[in-house]
Amino acid sequence: MKYVFYDFETTGLSSAFDSIVQAAAISTDENFNIIDQFDLRGQMKKEYPVPHPKALIVNGCTIDQLRNHENTNFGLVSEIQQTLLSWGELTFIGYNSIAFDEHFLRQALYQSALPPYLTNTNGNKRGDAMKLLHSAAAVFPNAFVRPLNDDTGKITFQLEKFASSNGILHSKAHDALSDVEATLGVCKLIKERCGSVWDSSLRTVSKQDVFEYINQDKVFCVSRFFRGKEYTHGLAYITKNPSYENQIYCFDLKFDPDMVCSLDRSELKKMFKGKNKCFHLVKANEQPILLDEEFLYQTEEYKDEKPEEIQERMKKIRGNKNFIERFENLILDMSEEKSYSDDQSEKPVEEQIYNGFPDNKDNYLMKDFHAAAWDKKYDIAEKISDMRIKEFAKRVIYNEKPEILPKNELSRRDREVAERVLSMDKCKWNTIAEAQKEIDDLREKEDQYDLDRLQEIDDYIQELEDYHKSKLNG
Repeated sequence: MKYVFYDFETTGLSSAFDSIVQAAAISTDENFNIIDQFDLRGQMKKEYPVPHPKALIVNGCTIDQLRNHENTNFGLVSEIQQTLLSWGELTFIGYNSIAFDEHFLRQALYQSALPPYLTNTNGNKRGDAMKLLHSAAAVFPNAFVRPLNDDTGKITFQLEKFASSNGILHSKAHDALSDVEATLGVCKLIKERCGSVWDSSLRTVSKQDVFEYINQDKVFCVSRFFRGKEYTHGLAYITKNPSYENQIYCFDLKFDPDMVCSLDRSELKKMFKGKNKCFHLVKANEQPILLDEEFLYQTEEYKDEKPEEIQERMKKIRGNKNFIERFENLILDMSEEKSYSDDQSEKPVEEQIYNGFPDNKDNYLMKDFHAAAWDKKYDIAEKISDMRIKEFAKRVIYNEKPEILPKNELSRRDREVAERVLSMDKCKWNTIAEAQKEIDDLREKEDQYDLDRLQEIDDYIQELEDYHKSKLNG
């Protein structure tokens, strides 16, 4: 097994509209011996060219990089993809990567007209070091120094604080390569001090692994930290969501199955939410850390529970076929209710990533598009039937070789970008007005931020405003 530890620095928090501007990864063998690594940078997406000022201050990305780096954003994304593919089958591990970095990687590939599911196709699997650390620190609380948040006084697993408290090298927080090195150090520490938890985590790095582990007459546990407080639950598998199989529902074994199974539908619905919920959702495609029953009784919450009683509750819920059927029907009804309440307006193309897959013909055309000479790409893009992929293929041209687009299309795209960034409305992407407001807010905290750096960013935002006004005005 080979691991790849990875991290991105971005221009904001929206994977759909902000850009990766630094990407780093280290490939290792199963003993963490380094095989290869990269540290890459590039510009922003041309369609959304306004960075969040605070993001630039945190990650240190320079204005010169955004303006002049030899890699366009497409060039950066292509290099990331090609290098990772050349490393073969991998288990991808980042720090909070399933909630953050992976979404950026998928969107970056999707918006470059490339296959987006790199981390969980072609034999690849994925994990998350922060989730793993939460579980290890819960069942082995004395294995690490657990630092406290300066403001709240509660336990924090912020990478920078955890690394420094536990002797892990982390030379420059929020630099992608430094964060990768720290993530690798965290995983080494977990394997060294909590080897059984590390081994357990490797059983759930793909959804197939999760299904195989969970669908048995057995007790297992999950532990997590939320806002500095640890929560551990002993669970038994009930069923998958009939509408979405990656959603697995489990029963909390703190509850009496006889009492729960006798409840009517309206009462059961109340037990999906709140502090003392009975039904827990496990997402099979997001590496849930599922630990064997033995770990359950090492936690504060379960140390006084009788294992035979927990086992009996598991058998009752697993054996009640009538309740499981009622539960599945309830989930179906709740899913339908949610679909009716969801926003039915058409989403922008950036947010349509999960609206199905391109057909085989379009997949072949995507490959032809990327292999073709630049003067052939536009004609190939026109043949793609999936409107999402067609749009992103044309954006690749717009970013890389805008001069080969038809003049009217180039002018239209320039105007559309200008309208987006000059908008005075509240938008899903960052606008010039929002960036200027953020700079003003940061200046008020002059004891926390470098005013010269803020001025440099302000000057850049002003340049963007002047440039896009000129495009809008013709």
